[in-house]
Amino acid sequence: MNMYNHILIGFDGSKDSVKALERAAQFYALNRDCKITVAHVIEQHINNMAAYNYTYPVVPSINGGMNPSPIPLPENELPPEIQETSRHSTILDHAKSFLMSQGVPAEFESLDGKPVNDDLCEFASEQDVDLIIVGNSGKGALQKLLEGSVSEKVMKKAEMDVLIVK
Repeated sequence: MNMYNHILIGFDGSKDSVKALERAAQFYALNRDCKITVAHVIEQHINNMAAYNYTYPVVPSINGGMNPSPIPLPENELPPEIQETSRHSTILDHAKSFLMSQGVPAEFESLDGKPVNDDLCEFASEQDVDLIIVGNSGKGALQKLLEGSVSEKVMKKAEMDVLIVK
């Protein structure tokens, strides 16, 4: 009997979410027919990024005039939304590298919205997930006190089994 057919890992790059990846790899070793999906929620919705112009409008030319050809802004001068998107890609790349090194095939999803627990649980229901694995917490004590624990919220909201890894 295969206990879990589709496992969703909520991954935010924290130490505890890496432990969630490790646990998913252990489940996969027990059932190689199991589908693994890693989801990372981008908490800040980015509205119509294509409408923004992320270039310098003019560039000084060698002969002292201005060259109207725009050049891209350096990454550290890009708006926070764009820098955040780059960070999220790096987070998912870390998860991909880890699972590949363990021989675990997986799908990777970036979910866009807030709150994180709503997005994760909604995605899990839509994709017929039977187990969600999340790390205990990627937050500090004060942030956890003010906002609550994502893992606890997922546990309360999810319609399927939830494993919180410490």
